[in-house]
Amino acid sequence: MKLTLIIPGLNWLDAHDGSEVSKGLALPALSQMLGRGSLQSQPLSASQLLQQVFALPALALAADLAAASGLDTAGRHWLLADPVNLRVDRDRALLGDVGIMNLSQQEADALVSSLNQLFAEDGFVFHAPAPQRWFLSLPAASGAEFSVLPDVIGNDINHHLPRGSQGMLWSRYLNELQMLLYTHPVNDAREARGEVPVNSVWLWGEQTDGSLRPTLQHDQLLAADPLWQHLAAAAGKPAELAPYAFSGLDARGDVLLQLDTVEAAAQFRDAWGWREGLQQLERDWFAPLLAALQQRQVQQLTIRCHGDAGFTLNLRPGDLWRFWKRPRQLAALYPQ
Repeated sequence: MKLTLIIPGLNWLDAHDGSEVSKGLALPALSQMLGRGSLQSQPLSASQLLQQVFALPALALAADLAAASGLDTAGRHWLLADPVNLRVDRDRALLGDVGIMNLSQQEADALVSSLNQLFAEDGFVFHAPAPQRWFLSLPAASGAEFSVLPDVIGNDINHHLPRGSQGMLWSRYLNELQMLLYTHPVNDAREARGEVPVNSVWLWGEQTDGSLRPTLQHDQLLAADPLWQHLAAAAGKPAELAPYAFSGLDARGDVLLQLDTVEAAAQFRDAWGWREGLQQLERDWFAPLLAALQQRQVQQLTIRCHGDAGFTLNLRPGDLWRFWKRPRQLAALYPQ
């Protein structure tokens, strides 16, 4: 078996203190693989990694995903308008995606109905075919550039506001809808129950038609992320849920596996949760993978992650005989 692991958040996403957060983290199997394999530094964003995997020039996905959700996309321009939460922290506004919210379809429908009333004269139509995935259809192209949601989660949105010739106009639209959502009865009820309010949407992925043409060099994908599964299916490759541990992996050939074990902790800078998640990966994946390489059950292993300290690691069974190569700690991978 040839196995490629994509592990979002494998390295701490703030490179300036990554070595400090990683200090003392005991990951013997991962350290041995990092030391003996071929390691290439590859700083890149989450969206750039996704584009590389599926050979896409950009993540213009909105119309394609809308059509897959059963919406009629003909004659309109489309944006993803995913429900999010903005949390003010000093002079920053940090973005949390729907993963931190327990949002019902009834709540989504009520919020989208109010947004459609607000923007009826502009010809904008919001759609919520599922609570966690909303869309915005437009009568014409936006004229703006939007940051991709996976690159913004857990970060300050002030660095990701709409750009381009109509960027200021779309910033104004966002301010208007945030004011509406801030005082919406649905959010009042959510906050009264102690739940996170939906106080904004994140616009991205503008697309005019369903012309998405991803390709995937691997035989199959195993992942929990619906976006990764959709792209694999669009590339004509089978996509299934990833197992929780290497012991549950029942696959052959060239397999792409996306593990989200530490993704949320890394995005939201939860150092304790991140370290705990890495210990879990060491136990459930890295140690068994090292043993599988030693026994030649895995002929080639590739591990990739994004971030300022992003890297690609390639390892074959013969590499493990390089006894003169010392283990490399995760903390040593951050820029000095």
